[in-house]
Amino acid sequence: VIVFLGIYIGAEPDMYHRGLMHLFPKRSRERAGEVLSAMATVLRRWLVTQLIAMVTIGSVTTIVLLILRVKAAFALGILAGLLEFIPTIGPLLSAVPAVAMGFLDSPEKALYVGDAFWAIQFAEHHLLIPLLMKGGVDVPPVLTILSQALMALLFGFLGLMCAVPLLAAILVAVKMLYVEAVVGDQVAVVDEASAQDAAASP
Repeated sequence: VIVFLGIYIGAEPDMYHRGLMHLFPKRSRERAGEVLSAMATVLRRWLVTQLIAMVTIGSVTTIVLLILRVKAAFALGILAGLLEFIPTIGPLLSAVPAVAMGFLDSPEKALYVGDAFWAIQFAEHHLLIPLLMKGGVDVPPVLTILSQALMALLFGFLGLMCAVPLLAAILVAVKMLYVEAVVGDQVAVVDEASAQDAAASP
């Protein structure tokens, strides 16, 4: 259902954009359009960031497991890349079968695999993600964990996967509709290039 929804919305975004605009009073449509465009920009950047991280982590994990001569290294690397889509919990889930596979050879190899996964995740959180998030989506870690816990509790595994993009979209609305419009503080929602993209969107 999600895949087909994405295809249909991606095929005719103007139609759905116009339909959403009809839900708002005429005096509010311009601002609503700005907020929706900013949300689209943030979600697009989040998705690109996730895809790059998935490919990078999957490739690096595969190479490391091949160097350590772990069985099924390619399958485990692909699994690590796919589970990277689930923040916080995904990397932990991908490490379990890899460590177990290393344990089949020896406890020492299992320890090396565990250390390798820790090093990969350390590099990801301190190098890869900050570089990818620069000028893009920056979701506070505490809010990420809380949103994941709440969405997982309410909607299970699907809620866990949707928690971060939903949080990113909500933060855009809060910044633009409350912090800027009500409180009066100027906050950066997207960078200059993204703002130009959003303004050009229908």
